[in-house]
Amino acid sequence: MGWRVGWQHQMTEKRISRDILSEAQELFRLHEKTPTDPAKCREFNARAALLLNRLEELELYQLADRMMDLLSGCSPKDFSACDNHQRTKGALERLIARIRDGLE
Repeated sequence: MGWRVGWQHQMTEKRISRDILSEAQELFRLHEKTPTDPAKCREFNARAALLLNRLEELELYQLADRMMDLLSGCSPKDFSACDNHQRTKGALERLIARIRDGLE
């Protein structure tokens, strides 16, 4: 329980805004469209990188680390299905849960 209290304290101190949550949720929705659309996959990758940059600028380093992990497995492909779609989906779900925890 101690790590969770520390996590929430750090997140509250950094004042996560609801728009960070909205951005993450929009990324999730976009990601759900990527298996059948390579252009959406590239758009997802670019927008995820922008969110990573924003988290770093806000000094939300634990969330930024999660985004970096997510992006490390994200490799847009033009002519084949994504090998890591389920892994990335799970990472996004966990990221959104952490952001929500920080808002409470």
